[in-house]
Amino acid sequence: MSNWKPGTRLQNGRYEIKKVLGYGGSGITYHATEYPQGHPVAIKTLNAIIQNEPDFSKHQERFIQEAFCLAKCNHPHVIKVHSVCQEGQLWCMVMDYVAGGTIRQYVNYKNGITEEEALNYIQQIGSALTYIHEQGFIHRDVKPGNIMLRKRDMQAILIDFGLAREFVQDKIQTHTNSRTESFAPLEQYELTAKRGAYTDVYALAATLYYVLTLQLPFPSPFRQQGATLIPPQQHNPNISDTVNVAILQGMELRSEKRPQSIQEWLKLLTEKKVTIARQRTLRNSRQVMLNAARKEQLATATVSRSSSLKDTTPKSPKDTKTAQNVSKIASISHSRVNYKNLEEFLSTGKLKEADQETAKIILKITNREKAGWLDQHHVENLPCQELEIINQLWHEGSNGHFGFSVQKKLYQQLGGNQNYDAKIWRDFAQKVGWKQHKNWLSYKDLNFNLWAPQGHLPMLGMEFWGFTGWLTVLIRQLDNCQI
Repeated sequence: MSNWKPGTRLQNGRYEIKKVLGYGGSGITYHATEYPQGHPVAIKTLNAIIQNEPDFSKHQERFIQEAFCLAKCNHPHVIKVHSVCQEGQLWCMVMDYVAGGTIRQYVNYKNGITEEEALNYIQQIGSALTYIHEQGFIHRDVKPGNIMLRKRDMQAILIDFGLAREFVQDKIQTHTNSRTESFAPLEQYELTAKRGAYTDVYALAATLYYVLTLQLPFPSPFRQQGATLIPPQQHNPNISDTVNVAILQGMELRSEKRPQSIQEWLKLLTEKKVTIARQRTLRNSRQVMLNAARKEQLATATVSRSSSLKDTTPKSPKDTKTAQNVSKIASISHSRVNYKNLEEFLSTGKLKEADQETAKIILKITNREKAGWLDQHHVENLPCQELEIINQLWHEGSNGHFGFSVQKKLYQQLGGNQNYDAKIWRDFAQKVGWKQHKNWLSYKDLNFNLWAPQGHLPMLGMEFWGFTGWLTVLIRQLDNCQI
């Protein structure tokens, strides 16, 4: 037995493997397409290493337990399992495909997030944990790497129930002592110990510790031997006193000293949110409301894009005209160009595929498909309506994070204009993440996710642009097209 390769068909052709999404200690998760609908799904099974272990059957038994545990769950912040099936000797589970990344990736790309944003995600995962506790399970592996943020609406989704087990609160039970350092309480280091909802309380508090500080808390055995847990506020002075204390209470070494349920611990954070709301000035309150309304409108625009490319975000007169014309332009644009694939890739978070599709479209509209690259003349003659469609799709698909117009704005903020300047070009490449530590990244090392630096995409690859200073020429054309 081995891992499945791209193109492998499962369940009599119903699912086609596209690529590997990630590896775990025992599992492997694939991105796949379900036919005949063509829906993206995620399929998890045991990886090749575990398949060749002498105790494979025990691993398989635990995997089946995880699958059926998840299949019972129906909660907006718990990964949804659609079916559990057997392919040859392997059991697998078919789940929702979550386009996005983990909260660990997100906070690192953002170099930290605000307390208010962090509490929002923690509240969502807290509600998920409360739900699974009510089903008689504890997760036992809550950590930033097991919390996905869905790109479409930035909702937090709890994943990976590989260590989940049934429990009776405070009853001594025998569980595997598998765990993740820094996020596991002491009781998870013991084969036989009392366990309860407070086990997940510790892990959720440790997760909030990391999200707000970008620092891993000391593992609980180190603390038991005398290492002092550094209060999160010392790493990040912007953490409020209330949240600082709540994290420390949730991470008490002795389980009886912790809040005994997720709800009890969340109340500490809810009280903090009320305090923030009371202290917020009228101006800031109004700004938050405007941002929330804009986010909701962008999400609505993304969901409805299949029927219309119209952006529902409040716009300037020029933007309003652009939004009204996008669908019309798409329908009458270059007869040989089909934007359906680009639209689908962006809406499902397949940003590398979207970047490569953008390159194909540009080569097609410039009759450079055979050559595979553009010179200055081709860039200067890119059709405005096609540039406008491409830019609008990228802008909408990333909630304003990516697109040619975003790159243009960033370049001009650095002092760039329509004349090539080597220093500004280097500064721009560093700002958007095409260079790191003064070294250019290869195309395969780019960050194809929503939390790459602003303006990181589209990039299309250096070999695509056949001349130095291509961005200044592109910006000149964007100016000509009023984009």
